[in-house]
Amino acid sequence: MDLKNTKKSLSNLVYLDLKEKILTNELLPGNKLIEMDIAKELGVSRTPVREALKKLEDDGLAKNFPRKSYLVSKISMKEAKNLYIVREALEPLAVGLLAEKGLNGRTKYFEEINEKLAKEIEKEDSNDIQNLIIEWNIALVSSLNNEILREVMIMVNNRLYRFGNFIFRDKNNLKVHYENLQKVFNCIKEQKSDEAKQASIEMIENIYKMFESQVDYKMFRN
Repeated sequence: MDLKNTKKSLSNLVYLDLKEKILTNELLPGNKLIEMDIAKELGVSRTPVREALKKLEDDGLAKNFPRKSYLVSKISMKEAKNLYIVREALEPLAVGLLAEKGLNGRTKYFEEINEKLAKEIEKEDSNDIQNLIIEWNIALVSSLNNEILREVMIMVNNRLYRFGNFIFRDKNNLKVHYENLQKVFNCIKEQKSDEAKQASIEMIENIYKMFESQVDYKMFRN
């Protein structure tokens, strides 16, 4: 057995487990990340846990405090604002490009997710709605025929994932955001490029306002 690779594999598994819990808010900003407790829960030694925590610190998801081990990092308002500024520059460009061609074979997945989202909104199943909103964004990006734009948008959306979970703590935001998504989708379907861009800009501005309304001083920092 390659012990070196085994240690790296364990460290990566611990890292992925903790990262998922942080991004989905199972572990909230300010929660302690104690090596011994994590090792016991996951059935591993403290070494891979220590390595995983260091990687989370490098990602900005955890912070090391003397005598307090690690804490889940507070959410940065500055980072959120910067990411939404970038999203507001890129996503309208993306939907504008899609609207120029309208719905076609490449956008089939996008259409299917939109139909599923409409059905879940009627059932008011908030968990499924939130997951489908994430899939809607993935499907939008996947529909693009521009690899560079696609790669950058994936990176931005991945970093925004943590913020989205706070936005949709208010379930009313799900319905409002769905309505904004439909405006964008319909503009793409009707091949109204300029209107699609404007609808996208308004949607992103609206979702950032939703995010600001969820700010809790215990979990957020400037």
